[in-house]
Amino acid sequence: MRYRPDIDGLRAISILLVTIFHFDLLSLGKGGFIGVDIFFVISGFLITNIILSDLAEGRFTLGSFYAKRVKRLYPALLTTLLLYLAAGYLLFLPDQFRELGVEALLSQLYVVNIYFWRTVNYFGLHAGDVPLLHMWSLAVEEQFYLLYPLFCLALYRWRSRWVLAGVLGVTLLSFLLGVLATPLKPSAAFYLLPTRAWELLAGGVLALVIMRKPSLGSLGAWSGWAGLALIGAALYMHTPATGVPGWFALFPVAAGLLLIAGGGREASLITRGMSLSPMVWIGKISYPLYLVHWPVLQILQDISADFSWSLRALGFGLSFILAWAIYALVEQPIRSGRVFGKGHRVLMWSAGASGVLIVFSAAIVMTSGMPSRFSKEVNQVLNYSQDKALIFRSCQSTLTTRSEPCRLGHEAAVPTYLVFGDSHANAFAHAFDLWLKRTKQAAYFAYETGCLPVHHLGSRQCNRQAQAAQAFATEHPEIETVVLVSIWRQPYEGGMLHKGRWTADSPEAFAEELPATVAAFKEAGKSVALVEPLHAAPAFVPQRLAKNLAFSRSWPVDTGLAEHEAVFAPLNKVFEIAENQGVHRVSLTRHLCSEGICPGALEGRPVFSDNNHLADWMSETISGYLEKEFSRLKN
Repeated sequence: MRYRPDIDGLRAISILLVTIFHFDLLSLGKGGFIGVDIFFVISGFLITNIILSDLAEGRFTLGSFYAKRVKRLYPALLTTLLLYLAAGYLLFLPDQFRELGVEALLSQLYVVNIYFWRTVNYFGLHAGDVPLLHMWSLAVEEQFYLLYPLFCLALYRWRSRWVLAGVLGVTLLSFLLGVLATPLKPSAAFYLLPTRAWELLAGGVLALVIMRKPSLGSLGAWSGWAGLALIGAALYMHTPATGVPGWFALFPVAAGLLLIAGGGREASLITRGMSLSPMVWIGKISYPLYLVHWPVLQILQDISADFSWSLRALGFGLSFILAWAIYALVEQPIRSGRVFGKGHRVLMWSAGASGVLIVFSAAIVMTSGMPSRFSKEVNQVLNYSQDKALIFRSCQSTLTTRSEPCRLGHEAAVPTYLVFGDSHANAFAHAFDLWLKRTKQAAYFAYETGCLPVHHLGSRQCNRQAQAAQAFATEHPEIETVVLVSIWRQPYEGGMLHKGRWTADSPEAFAEELPATVAAFKEAGKSVALVEPLHAAPAFVPQRLAKNLAFSRSWPVDTGLAEHEAVFAPLNKVFEIAENQGVHRVSLTRHLCSEGICPGALEGRPVFSDNNHLADWMSETISGYLEKEFSRLKN
C-alpha cells in the first residue's frame, strides 16, 4: 500500500480530539474521546492492508508480523513508562505511586483494560486521577493484533475469497454485542475487546472492499465533508447520558471510514487539507503524543494547587514537545535501523528493558508505593484516605434488592426513621448509628451511589431506589420520619436525566421534583428531614495534607463559609420551598463552620477521606451534631 499523507492527517484529527478533551480546553470537546474510535478504524484499515498484502504475495509470517508490532510500539511505550515512573518516584505519594505501578505493569502486558473494567468508570468523577487510564485503548489494540492475524491467516488458507465475508460477519456480531452490552454492562462494553473489535474490523472491511474495488478508495468530495459532519454531530450530540460505545460509536466509526475512503481522491479539498505539512507532522507523532499527554496532565495536576486553563494549555503544548522528542530520538532511529540495526537486536533490547520495568513496577506494587520515601507523619496522614464508612457499605441497593433495608441504632428499638440517599448517606451512616444507639432509637437505612433521594431524577437505578423508598415508608407505619441525605450538587453540575431523558435544565427539574417527593411522603403521613450538604474541600484532604508535609507546602484545605453558601445558594432556594411544606432542615455546617471557616482538617486530621465524603473518625463528632439538630426539631 502506498503512503497516504491524508491518513496521517486523520491521525492528527483523532489525537487533537483526544488531547483537547483530556486537557478540557474547549467546551465542545467533551466528546473528544471519539478520537479513539477513529484511531481504531485507522488501525484496522492499515493492519488489514499489511496482512492481506503479505498473504497475497506469500511472505506473511506470524513471527515477522508480531516482531514488527513490537518494534513499532514498544520503544515509545517503554520510554514513556520509564520517564513516568521516574517522575512518579520523585513526586507521587505512596497510594498514587502504587497505582501507577499496578497500571504500568498491566500496560506492558496489554491487559490494563481488563483491570479498568473492574475498577474505573471512564466518565466517573475520579477517572481524571487514574495514572494510566488512556492505556485501555492500546491494550484493546494489542489484543486485537494478537488474534486478528490468526483469524485472517486461517480464513485465507481455508477459503481466501471468504476473508471479506468472515471479517464482515465478526464485525456485525461485535457491533451487536456492543449495542446490547452498553446499557447492561457499560464498563465491560467500554473497555473490552469483544465490544470494541468491530471498530477495528470496520476499518478492515473497508480495506478488503478497496482491495477488490480500488475505485472505492477515492470516493467523491462529499465523503470527506460527510465524515467531518459526522464528527461534528458526535461532538454536538454527546451528553453524559449517552451510552458508549453502543449506537453512538457509529458516528466516529462511519466518519473514519468516509474520510479514509475519500482520502484517495487527492484533488479533494478535505484530502488536501489533511495532507498539509502541519497535519502530517501531528499525525506522525500521534502515537507518542497519545502516550505522553496523559502523564503530563497527571503530573501537572499533581504539582499544582489550581489546575487552571492556562496550566492545562501549557500541558497541552508540553505534550507535543515530548512527543516530538520521543519520535525523533527513539522511534525514528530504531525504525530506521540507526539504533540496534535492522535485525532482532531491538526485540532483545525491548524484552530486556520491559523485564526491568516489570520488575520495578512489581516492586512498587509489593511495597505499596515505596512509602519509605516519605516520613512517618506523611504516611500517617495519607492513611486517612482509607478512613471510610465501610461497615455499612453492604447497605447499597438494599431497598431494591432485599425485602428490608439495613438497620441503624439500638437493636431493641422499633425503627422510626428511614434514612436514604447517595454515597454521602453512607458516609454519615456511622454517625446516625452512634446517635440512635445513644438515644435508644433505630432507623432503616439504604443508599445508592450517585443517586439523589428524589423521584424521577438520575439513572434507572436511582429512580428504583426513590420509588422503593416511597413504597417502603408507606407500607411501614412505624416509620415517622424520612431523612434525605445527599451531596445535593448533581442538578447543578451540567445536566442530568429527568424522567429517563437527558436535560440541561436539571436545576429546574430538581426544583420541581424535590417538593413533589416531599409531598408524596407527607401524604403517606411521614415527616421529612433534609440533611443539608457539607462543604467540599478544595482538594482531596489526606493527599493535600500529606503533600504539604512532604514538600513543605501550605496549600489550603479549608473552605470559607461564604464560599460554601454561594455554591449552594440555588439549592437553598429549593430547600426553602420544601421548608414551606413543613420539611425540617438539618444543618451540620452551623456546627462545623461556626467561625466562618469550614475546616478540611481538625487537629491535623482530615475531615474528609477525599474532598467531600466524611472521614469515619468524624462520626462521633457528627453524631453529636445530629443529636442536637434532631432534638431541636422535636422541640
